[in-house]
Amino acid sequence: MTFEALPSARTAELLADQIREAILVGTYKPGDRLIEQDLSDSFGTSRGPIREAIRLLASEGLIELRKNRGAIVSAPNFDDVLEVYAIRMSLGSIAISHACHAQKHGQLDTTIVNKKLAQLNKAIGGNAFAMVSADLDFQTALIELGSLPRITETFQQTAVDISVFVRFLGIRYEAADHKDLVARHIAVLDAILEGDVDKAVGLWTNHIRQSVREFMRPFSDTEIVELFERPLMQDVFEVENAR
Repeated sequence: MTFEALPSARTAELLADQIREAILVGTYKPGDRLIEQDLSDSFGTSRGPIREAIRLLASEGLIELRKNRGAIVSAPNFDDVLEVYAIRMSLGSIAISHACHAQKHGQLDTTIVNKKLAQLNKAIGGNAFAMVSADLDFQTALIELGSLPRITETFQQTAVDISVFVRFLGIRYEAADHKDLVARHIAVLDAILEGDVDKAVGLWTNHIRQSVREFMRPFSDTEIVELFERPLMQDVFEVENAR
């Protein structure tokens, strides 16, 4: 049985890619309304693929579909950060544990993760957003070592979320922090290569908790006190109430 090509579906994906990039670079800001006709005119296409592209981005959480207002660029808050990092902590721990067991049986292919590590090292001290991208790419490669495709796919989606958080919540990848960040990643990878499940998962968990701390930087002291009232902060991340 043969199927006809569906170019409109591919068009919607390409449009979603471009709109997503516009959101990530700040062309569209939180709260901005995306009007189908305006986008249709800008891209020189019909409204059908635009509508589908918006639906795709809404499924990723980048856009909210509101009654009587249409498509609105999402405005992430700290609760969103905590939920995404809870997902990354949990799924990452499973994948890393699986990778450790694979290493014990000589079944681990580190080609991609080593390539991403080299790119991450090259990004140290350079453009902040390039560092964010290299960091997230390495973490995804690390999780891919677990050879669990569904977990990897979900994990990759959270990387999109974090890119949004970094830009919209005022997070800064300071050059002074780059080497410490890379050292944390290398420690996790080394533990995986040692096949030490407890050590690798423990290091991964600590990395996630440190990441949550970094996302607290833009908030005032008063706001930080309120942040600690979140159940996820107390029960999952166990971050102490200190700057």
